Amino acid sequence: MLKKAIGYNKLSIIICLVAGVLFVSCYPLSTGAIKWRIKWDKELLSSKKEFLSGKVNNSAEQPNIILIVADDLGINEVSAYGNSPVQTPNIDKLAKQGVRCTQGYSSSPVCAPSRCGILTGRYQERCGFETQEIEFYPSNIIEYLTGKYFSERDSAWVVATRPRYPREWEIAKQGIPPSEITLAELLKKYNYATGIVGKWHLGMNERLNIPNKRGFDYQYGCYGAFTLYAEKEEQPGIVNFKRQTFESKYQWQMARKDNAMIYENNKKIRHEPKYFTDAIRDKSLQFIDQHKDHPFFLYIPFTAPHEPFQAKKEIYDKEFERVGDEGKAVYYAIVRSMDDAIGTILNKLDQLHLEDNTIVVFLSDNGAATYTKVSENLPLKGGKLTQFEGGINIPFILKWKNHIPPNTVYDQPVIALDIFPTLAAACSAFLPRDRVYDGLNLLPYFDKRKIDVPHEQLYWRDDHIHVIRKGDYKLIFSSRDNWLELYNLKLDKNERNDLSQLMPEKVLELKYDLQQWEKTLPKKPLWPRIMDHRFIIDGKEYLFPV
Repeated sequence: MLKKAIGYNKLSIIICLVAGVLFVSCYPLSTGAIKWRIKWDKELLSSKKEFLSGKVNNSAEQPNIILIVADDLGINEVSAYGNSPVQTPNIDKLAKQGVRCTQGYSSSPVCAPSRCGILTGRYQERCGFETQEIEFYPSNIIEYLTGKYFSERDSAWVVATRPRYPREWEIAKQGIPPSEITLAELLKKYNYATGIVGKWHLGMNERLNIPNKRGFDYQYGCYGAFTLYAEKEEQPGIVNFKRQTFESKYQWQMARKDNAMIYENNKKIRHEPKYFTDAIRDKSLQFIDQHKDHPFFLYIPFTAPHEPFQAKKEIYDKEFERVGDEGKAVYYAIVRSMDDAIGTILNKLDQLHLEDNTIVVFLSDNGAATYTKVSENLPLKGGKLTQFEGGINIPFILKWKNHIPPNTVYDQPVIALDIFPTLAAACSAFLPRDRVYDGLNLLPYFDKRKIDVPHEQLYWRDDHIHVIRKGDYKLIFSSRDNWLELYNLKLDKNERNDLSQLMPEKVLELKYDLQQWEKTLPKKPLWPRIMDHRFIIDGKEYLFPV
């Protein structure tokens, strides 16, 4: 009897231990989800509806607008900027016909938040779109530890500790908040035909924030961060370059399904045989043809040159013969395909005699993704994901014939947030007064009606990374990892000489200014980040949020 009793006790203990482990393992990570409940500004949402419903006078000039956004293209990957390893003759031609900004900045070093800033004219932190929207969060400890293990096998990734993630119905709200007024919504109020052809990456909720719900009459492209350039992974006439990293493998696995699916007006496109950059080109040409007799706004956010890397073989062969490196040849061929597409679109404007009455804007959403080892920002420091100059100083070009002097070089700091109010002013569209606009109309600066500096200060914040540029000085620091650096960008654009120990008064001044700006922002973002990316730059380790 005693032996049986002891046996039963051991069995009970084992059962309890197993049950406890299972309970803890499956315990939801969303217990703190109330802290991450996604709420929108109800006052702005209400005043937005009132503003957009108001009638307008259409007697003013209404130029057509084409806004082209490259994906992860560095400033030194456009040959008009003089230091590019790949030639971009059509983008260069655009720069010669208009203004090339040398100190153009994105409002974020990563795709989605930057795009929110471009389309709203406001620091994306104002509406809580501070970090990348997250497609999947782990729902329990097992999923968390599994994801942590597989991501951190690639030492570049560090998963956030003490996770508290939103529940599923909250995750579905991620994207550009409905309280924000997009450039498409503003121009639609002024009777523009509006279209987006390419990458959206600002939400997938069919009720809230897909393009057709945010002011776009026509949509073609992918909703997520990327998609394959070719219909299939292995395809004749296509050359692939696959990196053996956590994020690259995920992108190849996604291919053209789920968030990488291609849509047209919210209908899934099951079969798109064209190389995706060429498909974006052709859909853009179609939109221009259909609306040539009416003011239109066409937003063309290419996926190029973002991963997964697939190039057309005919262009790859020429690039490989030139550089002799498989990865770089594929990457350069992707850039060349985008440049060719841009050239065809610009030629269409000439053919239809629309050039005189069309504004064309070209920029990148952030700097080159140097962690791929195939793209470059040299001699700038850092790249995508970092707020060093390589991550936020971007190609930034505008053309408006007879309004912006050709072959203009503008050297004062400007930011992608300026695009919204600049285009609104060009169309004589009034901005609502219920919200702060951080961008400025740049047209008086480009034609020298104004000779002062557009922005005395520019700001960036991404979780624990804080940055301010004031005049020639730039302060960057991590409030979590306790590092801080100060640079004079006029003397040290490549950020090699940290002045923080030599100029403590300047550090305090810039910190104070940055804190004053941050006081105007919401206390927390709409959703939490999930991990950091580890960089080793000039022998020093940095962790930047994703």
